[in-house]
Amino acid sequence: MTKEKLRNSLLKFSYGISGPIDEYQEKQLDHLGNSAYLILTLVTPALLCIAVLLALVTTYQIAFWFAIISLFALFIIVTWYFYIIAIRQKVLVNEVDSGELKEKRKIVIRRGIITGIVFSLIECIGLIIIYQNYSVKWSYALIVNVIIVSILVGLFAGVLAGVIAWKNLKKFNG
Repeated sequence: MTKEKLRNSLLKFSYGISGPIDEYQEKQLDHLGNSAYLILTLVTPALLCIAVLLALVTTYQIAFWFAIISLFALFIIVTWYFYIIAIRQKVLVNEVDSGELKEKRKIVIRRGIITGIVFSLIECIGLIIIYQNYSVKWSYALIVNVIIVSILVGLFAGVLAGVIAWKNLKKFNG
């Protein structure tokens, strides 16, 4: 048994591919990844230049938040755009033997739960950092707000990741 490349393991984890990656999938994912990298490397410096100009014209705080929000939005837009393209090109379809379908669905559910927990933790840490940055006085209501928002973001991300991976499972008889 040959050891799987780390790159292929990361591709399988990132895109929810449960079976082996064939040559077509690998080629298409490489092409999409290269295109996304090109867009990110061309647009990111432009956004940072705008942030510097904003810092010169307005306050540093406005420039900081513009840079954070615009870069975050750029990464989300590029990621989802290429993810949708990969779905349309049937790159992410997992053909699973009918006997393994139940096991693969359990993996998909587990992946959705893990994604939800990770996103909840990231959101919670992000909110705590933001509130600490503004020296907000912590109250019971604020703590409950941070917890509820974190859980909702994690729930949304987990369900979305699970549904997408579930939808890409295709049964074949072989």
